Amino acid sequence: MRRCLLSVPILFALSSVAYALTGSVDGSSKENYEKSLKAMADQLSSADKEVFSKGLINLMITRYPPAAGAEGLMLLQFMPQAIEAAPVNMNGVTADEIMARGRELVAQARAAGALTTPPDANGTLACVRKKVAIASATFEKGDYSLGSRFSVTNNLPYAIAGIWIDYKIKSDNRSVPWAEEDFVMAISGGIEPGETRQLSTSFSLLSRETPMTAKVFMTVRDVADPDKKLVVKAAGGVSGWPTDRSPKGCQL
Repeated sequence: MRRCLLSVPILFALSSVAYALTGSVDGSSKENYEKSLKAMADQLSSADKEVFSKGLINLMITRYPPAAGAEGLMLLQFMPQAIEAAPVNMNGVTADEIMARGRELVAQARAAGALTTPPDANGTLACVRKKVAIASATFEKGDYSLGSRFSVTNNLPYAIAGIWIDYKIKSDNRSVPWAEEDFVMAISGGIEPGETRQLSTSFSLLSRETPMTAKVFMTVRDVADPDKKLVVKAAGGVSGWPTDRSPKGCQL
């Protein structure tokens, strides 16, 4: 499955909305912006929320003026700034427009040959998770979104140009996570062998009830080699990155 832009899960069987959605993005204030997104998402099933989230993130980035003309990997680099500027740039965009973009991206992913899994993908993934360590993930509030800062240490014998991360946001006293999703991040300058870099990301469509005392738990799903080829490639690819699997592999 080709992963189109950052942080939205794509490994579900996604349904299509057969009815017209109501509402549009209200960017008049931070509070109205968050309320309008929640009102639109509340109309959807869990599966359709994945499509909505995918379309929302894509539109946030592609409607961000500095990202004009960028594609694939370059678009990913605008993600944090685009999310902060989204209340202005997304003002007036309808729920149906967001869903239409999400369905378009899902169709592209399926057409790209989504479910091809290399025979040794599980072994490679286990190796990558031992070699690429995520630590010190925080849960913080920004101006228009919640986000996380975290460190990544690369113990592979080659640099990594990007990382694909699964995450959960949980409270100690609750058995069900507030969110359970994933995101892809291009790493400017990469992470060299033996190096640790501090990274950050933003989360979208979190429940307004999510407490700031919640914790973020991150797990590596895949990494990209210096040529931006995915090493594990168990669940497809990333829009704008090479479609073939990295030959570098991983050995314990």
